[in-house]
Amino acid sequence: MGQRLNREIKAHCGDFAPVRQVLRDIGAIFVEVKDQVDSYYYLPAGDYSEGTRRFKLRVEKGRGELVYYRERQENGARTSRFQTWETGDPRIGEVLDAALGTKAVVRKQRELWTKDNVLFNLDTVEGVGQILEVEVKDWDGYDIDSQVSEYRDLFGPCLGPDIHGSNEDLVAEASR
Repeated sequence: MGQRLNREIKAHCGDFAPVRQVLRDIGAIFVEVKDQVDSYYYLPAGDYSEGTRRFKLRVEKGRGELVYYRERQENGARTSRFQTWETGDPRIGEVLDAALGTKAVVRKQRELWTKDNVLFNLDTVEGVGQILEVEVKDWDGYDIDSQVSEYRDLFGPCLGPDIHGSNEDLVAEASR
């Protein structure tokens, strides 16, 4: 699969109730609540000029998805360029751990909402707390930078400090 692009807002959120109200007000649709486990793996040294490189296995509902991405802060939002691969057998994590080593494991419950090209993730991350992640997908016909600005204004009163980086970093920091 080819590389895709997201622009994201990611911030701590002490209370999801006002976020849910904003989501209802703008016509977002509730999708589901799901449990996810993300295992992040060490990567060999490489080129970091395009951002931090990350590789993870996400397991949910007994299925796995491999995700390789590069992320960095650009224009007040997190930019992720990523590729994904579905795997029916999440035991591939055992092979990845043996070959690369597991850097961090992130356990979370995700409440998913959607509107047009945007995913709204209300995450409760074990050992970290509540995080709102607004993923604006780069689809034709949408000005994703304007959308990021619009959603930052809408959700701003509900949010705590921005998060720069990944849940991997937050879990590693919380375990120190």
